[in-house]
Amino acid sequence: MRPTLFSLRLFGHEIGLHSYGLAIALGFAAGIFLAARQARRLEMNVPDVLDLSFWMLVAGLLGSRVMFVLLNAGDYARLCTGFGQPRTAFTLISDCTAVFRLWEGGLVFYGGAVASTIVVAITARRRGWSFGKVADVFAPSLALGHAFGRIGCFAAGCCFGKLCPSSWAGAVSFPPGSVAFEDFVSHGLLAPTAHTTLALHATQLYEAAGELLIFFTLLALRRRQRAYGSLALSYALMYAILRGLGEVFRGDAGRRFLIEISTPRVAAWLGLPPREPLLLSTSQTVSLILAIGAAWGLRALHRRERARPAG
Repeated sequence: MRPTLFSLRLFGHEIGLHSYGLAIALGFAAGIFLAARQARRLEMNVPDVLDLSFWMLVAGLLGSRVMFVLLNAGDYARLCTGFGQPRTAFTLISDCTAVFRLWEGGLVFYGGAVASTIVVAITARRRGWSFGKVADVFAPSLALGHAFGRIGCFAAGCCFGKLCPSSWAGAVSFPPGSVAFEDFVSHGLLAPTAHTTLALHATQLYEAAGELLIFFTLLALRRRQRAYGSLALSYALMYAILRGLGEVFRGDAGRRFLIEISTPRVAAWLGLPPREPLLLSTSQTVSLILAIGAAWGLRALHRRERARPAG
């Protein structure tokens, strides 16, 4: 794991190429390429789709970051004012620029998804496009791009998992300089002189693998798709399930719980600390609502297709 691939010193300042930012850039590039190919197949105007992709990128990054900052508003307020110590360690600099340090991690997917969806809805309305058709074009791209993003999270050490036995297949340890390491140090759970964290669940890789599975499933579904919008709804349903399950293994302190439910027996079976809550985080709540909405939408589309006269 290398949070920074390499650094160059220019004009007295050290500039590094961060793995997290590179992974996100590759994810967006792959997603846009895939969306452009599908738009061409559907005889949509590719330059217009590329233009929409750019604004979705901007909205996605802003929405993701704004949501993260809002969820950790107290920490960023303390960093900006210099009062007290931050509860989490997503930044090592005590000033207001911490909000803009994206390369250290700190994006909430649901915030970006909502912002991007709003951009798609506005653009589709203005250009007379079918919202479902446009959403379907970008659904596989979103899954693929998100897989790259989670690999970037692994490289930065953010969105890390709970403690697990070192013999666990998904056990990983993060070195100094990673978000996970600094988070444990800031909470007094790890000595600053330690070489790595204790063994943690590789939640970033769990979700990256899940996103790739969703991506290939969407490609298969696209071949026999009958109604626009079904692909996007299928992605929403599958991702909501993936995220809800993935939250069970997450251990980063930036998460919030609406209700804390612990089940020691289930936790032990999953290789988790027995007293760690399994439910119900903010993201799990959003995932539950999204899954219900997506399932309802798919059912409505299926009924409409069945009611449509043959021929």
